[in-house]
Amino acid sequence: MKIRIKLIAFILLLAIVPIVIINLFSYNKFVSTSDELNRMSTINVTGNQADSISFYFEDIIASAKEIASSEIIRNYAEQSNSEEFSISEDNEFYSEISNKLETLAECNSSLEKVMIINNSGMIIASTKEIDTGKSMSNYKGLFNLAASNNGISAFFIGGEDNNIPVFIVCKAIYSYDSQCLGIVYHLYNTSYLQNFINSSNYNKYTTAALMDSTGQILEYPYKTIRSYSEDESFRGAAAVLSKIISSDSSDKENIEPVYSFGEGKNARTIFVSTVSSANWSMLAITNDSSLNMEISHNTNSQRNLSIILVILSLVAMVAFVIFFTRPIDSIMRVFQKKQKGDINARFDIRTNDEFRLIGKAFNSLFDDVFESEQRYKTIVEITNNIIFEVNFNKDTVFVSKNFNKKFSYRAKDDSVKESFLYKLRLHKDDKDRYLNDLDRVLGPANTMQGEYRVKSIYGDFIWVMIKATKFFNRDEMPTKIVGVIMDIDKEKRSEMHLLQRASYDALTQLLNRETFLKTLDAEIEKSASKKSLDAVMFIDLDDFKFFNDEYGHACGDEVLKFVADTLKEVSFERGFAGRLGGDEFVACLTNLTLYGDSGKAAQEVLDILAKGFISESTGLKLTIHASIGIAFLRESGKNSEELIAAADEAMYNIKKHGKSAYAYAKASQKPAESAADDLDDLTHLL
Repeated sequence: MKIRIKLIAFILLLAIVPIVIINLFSYNKFVSTSDELNRMSTINVTGNQADSISFYFEDIIASAKEIASSEIIRNYAEQSNSEEFSISEDNEFYSEISNKLETLAECNSSLEKVMIINNSGMIIASTKEIDTGKSMSNYKGLFNLAASNNGISAFFIGGEDNNIPVFIVCKAIYSYDSQCLGIVYHLYNTSYLQNFINSSNYNKYTTAALMDSTGQILEYPYKTIRSYSEDESFRGAAAVLSKIISSDSSDKENIEPVYSFGEGKNARTIFVSTVSSANWSMLAITNDSSLNMEISHNTNSQRNLSIILVILSLVAMVAFVIFFTRPIDSIMRVFQKKQKGDINARFDIRTNDEFRLIGKAFNSLFDDVFESEQRYKTIVEITNNIIFEVNFNKDTVFVSKNFNKKFSYRAKDDSVKESFLYKLRLHKDDKDRYLNDLDRVLGPANTMQGEYRVKSIYGDFIWVMIKATKFFNRDEMPTKIVGVIMDIDKEKRSEMHLLQRASYDALTQLLNRETFLKTLDAEIEKSASKKSLDAVMFIDLDDFKFFNDEYGHACGDEVLKFVADTLKEVSFERGFAGRLGGDEFVACLTNLTLYGDSGKAAQEVLDILAKGFISESTGLKLTIHASIGIAFLRESGKNSEELIAAADEAMYNIKKHGKSAYAYAKASQKPAESAADDLDDLTHLL
């Protein structure tokens, strides 16, 4: 058989047949997986949208809390509840509060109005001066709103132009003895939320909407507020949406994010993601029939194009074989020598025609292949993840295509300074270390290896390991750097999870005994250097055995978790808490202003425990009582063991004199100027 025919048959088998098989396989695979890819993309986008809206709510809730917890607001609200109160610009608080509210409203374009309302429903301060002194007819409903759903209301039509949906954020104003003095009322328009919904990066057959806690739907652009049961698009998912609205926060975690309903042209898929800061949900609904038609159309077009390309390739290959038969025969002889291991075999350049150029090209190719074999053998030994190469001679960077599946950065060009090496979005704690490692391997160092947190294409930080090795030519000059990027996020987070489990109590998620004592010893050293006022509280539950004996150990565990949550709340941003074992807890309060601040914190713990909670295992409201001993760092002990022992002794004195109170441990000295501040706390020592 002639070599020409052999080459044609060889090319057909080697290229055309696999192309046809791959094309058919790809067509079927593409059709079967496109729907799943669209679903996963929509789930991720919906989840990211819900998280961003949750962050927005956390910001406005925090703003309302800050106003409600302000001392001047608290004093003014308390003053307004007296019978002699009247609103006057001469009031020592009024002007300052009005300026504060106006400044807050100016900083947020979505915030239309801020008001302070006392217990009788009177508006005692407002960003709209005309409202001051008026009475709110629905003020009791606002007080109820402040105690539910983080104080966030449902949509309603109102605001300045009365033509856009708005919602309210309310937070109660409490006195130091936990008496409600009034509420802070924030009125927000939904322009920000509408713009945010409009920015959702969905396909053209998917629309987004935001559903509030009552089932009302907000879309972009706003047309009218409708219930999901009234909206034609969402009506088919009424049963699912009703379940989401009625479920509590723990049930929402078990709700599936994707639901399909309808048939044929009416087939729809709804994607749901809960907004964690409120009982709201981010919704996305896809027209499945239209989306599937487009997928099918695109797939058919690609298949037809592939067939045309296969035919054209076949024609070109046959022509190539016919025209270049003779030179290829010579080339094949060189190939045969190479296959036998003759690395010195080269094409014999004796002619002066185009074949000579081909020979030179093949000789150059043999040299490049030899170098590439050495390079890629090293790459395979390092990893099979994302591969990159820095070429010093060309000042360019190559990175494998799978890089774009994990990271969103696109280089402007191939230059080193514009490449991903300098444009990776790293965690702020890892950025300096990474840049230092990179500069060293681009400079004097021969290798690089490190673990860093990098922002992924989905916007979260993942752990990666980067390894790189420098290559040199015969003159010992650096020519290339070959490296890999490995995704180690799962292993790293597992390692960090194990470390956390070793430091925290499994039931209460407070610091365990060993970790708390180590942390307290470190705090003692800091307190000594900073001369700060810090205290340790030893909390022992009164009659805890009653809960286990009367209601069972499941109820006892609920009590311990409730106590732990209370200590987390009281020590948040001003200390840390732990569980020593059984029903014994400890908390460290740092950077106190007065000695009496520790007593106020202890009383806060007692008050919250006394209010109690509803037990899931029994259905009963249970109230908790405890005895608390307080010891001050550097005064009641030189180390954690001495401090705990001093606080324990103070707590034991409370146990002997009636329980359910707090007392201070004996101290070597106590500044005289704090005595007046602690006068109210001395009663707890009796």
